[in-house]
Amino acid sequence: MGRNRRGKRRRKVAAAKEKPPARASRISWETPGLVLGLVVAAHVIMGVISSAPMIHTGGDNAAYVSLAQSLVQDGAYHELWHPGSPPHTQYPPVYPAVLAVLILLGAKTWGVFKAISLLGTALATAFCFLWVRRLHGPRIAGVVALFFGISPALLFHSRWILSEPLFLTFVFASLWLLTPDSRNPARNAGSGAALSWLSRPHCMTALALVIAANFTRSAGLPLVAAVGIWLAMRKRWATLAIFSAAFAALAIPWHLRSGGEYVSAFWLVNPYALDQGTIDLWGLVTRLGTNLWEYTIEYVPTGLTGMSGIPAAVLGVVVVGLALAGWLRRVRAGPGLPEIFTLLYTGLIMVWPAAWSGDRFALPLYPLILLYAGEQLVQTVARLPRRVAQAVAVAVAAIVVVPAGASWLEDTEYAGRCRALVATRGPMGCYASNIRELQVMALWTREWLPPGSVVFARKPRLFHAFSGHPAVVYPFTSDPDRLPAQADSIGVDYVVVGSWDTSGPAYVLPAVSAHPDRFCLVKELRVGPGPAISLLAITAQGTHDTTAEEETEGELRMCPGPGREDSPSSASLASMTVPILDRE
Repeated sequence: MGRNRRGKRRRKVAAAKEKPPARASRISWETPGLVLGLVVAAHVIMGVISSAPMIHTGGDNAAYVSLAQSLVQDGAYHELWHPGSPPHTQYPPVYPAVLAVLILLGAKTWGVFKAISLLGTALATAFCFLWVRRLHGPRIAGVVALFFGISPALLFHSRWILSEPLFLTFVFASLWLLTPDSRNPARNAGSGAALSWLSRPHCMTALALVIAANFTRSAGLPLVAAVGIWLAMRKRWATLAIFSAAFAALAIPWHLRSGGEYVSAFWLVNPYALDQGTIDLWGLVTRLGTNLWEYTIEYVPTGLTGMSGIPAAVLGVVVVGLALAGWLRRVRAGPGLPEIFTLLYTGLIMVWPAAWSGDRFALPLYPLILLYAGEQLVQTVARLPRRVAQAVAVAVAAIVVVPAGASWLEDTEYAGRCRALVATRGPMGCYASNIRELQVMALWTREWLPPGSVVFARKPRLFHAFSGHPAVVYPFTSDPDRLPAQADSIGVDYVVVGSWDTSGPAYVLPAVSAHPDRFCLVKELRVGPGPAISLLAITAQGTHDTTAEEETEGELRMCPGPGREDSPSSASLASMTVPILDRE
């Protein structure tokens, strides 16, 4: 009997030795949480290190903050920078609403709003991983998300107060939630299971995110259309009806408010040069070809790797060619939501005005291009010997990672120099003096001009953000009568003449020369080695002093009034607080 007991013990010990360790305790490159954490951490660390604290010069960042202030201050979506504060009709309101929440929580510095953009691109990278993981598992998802997360274009847009990061978050979160898990075919097999899957609450959340994407950027409309087509193909009529009704309830009032501004701008040859007129059918075909070529040889390869020139063009042709083949292979097998979205979104940016083209519009396509090109490449090299296939994989990784890393190092070096300049010069301290002078003059007018003064400026939204005064851009015409006529019609009191570009000498000075009785010099400020930036008052007709004019023949007369300090204080220049949000 004792032998039997000892035999049982031996068998138990042997069984325990043969039993494999619990799988849940193993951590490897197949562990989704580990791969996701490393990819997102790489993006955040690279983004923080390479981010310069300056603000963008485009004016959109100032517009978004101003719109957020309007929501907080007035409960309305108005252009506080424009005289009369008219309703805003261009940018959809979701992103300004997010900034408004931050303002209510106490945010009032440029840095806080910039940090939200980095958070948005980090979330977009995470949702990109989760989406691809549903198709191929964590290893492939990690590669696609990493290449996307370290791409120079995504890191660039993580630094600015713009709507792209939030838009990307909504796009890839919705793709993740609306993509069935192809790794578990039994779970999604059969029409009944598929219909049950579409009825889950997370799918309703995804549809809400799709609508939110459209009201973050108007370029989200292809995603809305793609989801509608996708639901119709699956005969989910009830879900489609609810989705369409919810979208229409928001889209129709917004369209009526905006008056179809984007649709009308679409037909212009150049939205920034209205005198070029509109395009015809041949112009639309030409635009499509131009955009296709530019995105293939420049925006896609440069945005993903930072390369330029001939190497970028060659890489772009190869990558886009592989992606097209991979997309067609998926379409033949049965198009899913990503394939429909890729077609519609690519079609939109191909016929978009060329002046608006750029890597910012290609951002949603980068993970899709990486996925399709990667799948096609795997299919191509699958027939090669294993070692050759491994060598191809290493070469592909090097082609993407090495130039992207070199671009990041350049940005990091620049960011280090920029931080030192911003510490003393403020949020525009890293730019040349012809750019910085706008901030200096705006801060000066904030202190010395009467409240409510309206100003002509080259960058009116930026000028308003620093000065608090309403501002509009002066008319871009050499007709010397247009500027004073427009000033009289909308009540503009002053005009800034600087060196931001050639528009001041080209459009303002001819009006000053033709109507010297309508202008007088308020202030000149010299920021750098170039010419001084000037603030001119626009006076009413017949109010000038002819005696003073004769005494200063050949020169612009000085406006009457007390003397004023030469420049803003160093403290106001260096402050990172958004002046229009400074309640002190």
